[in-house]
Amino acid sequence: MIDKIIIIQKYIRGYIARKKVSISSYYQTKKWRQNRCWYKNGKSNECENYQISLLNKIIKIELNKTYDRINTETYKIIENKNPMTKNDGYEWTENFDRKLIKNQNTYYFNLKFVCDKGGAQTRTLKNVYDFIKNQIKYISKFNTINIYFINILDGDTSYNNIHKFKYLINKQPKNIIKYIFVGSLYNFENSLNNFSL
Repeated sequence: MIDKIIIIQKYIRGYIARKKVSISSYYQTKKWRQNRCWYKNGKSNECENYQISLLNKIIKIELNKTYDRINTETYKIIENKNPMTKNDGYEWTENFDRKLIKNQNTYYFNLKFVCDKGGAQTRTLKNVYDFIKNQIKYISKFNTINIYFINILDGDTSYNNIHKFKYLINKQPKNIIKYIFVGSLYNFENSLNNFSL
């Protein structure tokens, strides 16, 4: 009898330890976001800060800000804080939002939180799609084995368009797609074991 109680307690402790800190992006509507205590007006990076705070809890490591970005001609990743001040400014992707170096691996995080419908939301997701295409080209060109790209797409609009990103990823060979994650923070939390974090 005592053995059974110990086993039950073990399962309960395991469940509590694995309790998720994120929710499905399906529920993250414009109204949901506006009702969060952390939300201000959508113009002060509060959505990114919300995602970063949850990522820090999930990974249990504080992530570093980075200005690393991909050059769309050479596909090299280089720190470039202000590309638009240079003639080749349009030949650079946006910068990655966060960077983590752990166990001889480098993890680049791209964070987006897209809610509601409209032209701005469509443009944002299209830019993310192009950004991921450049990540794929980087991996294809340099055959990296220790750089991972984690693209977190939260918000109900991201949820409703994730099939477009899955289409892009599913076209790639397996030796490429294992280095790229595209999905919500909730999905990332569920697949954390795939990244040796």
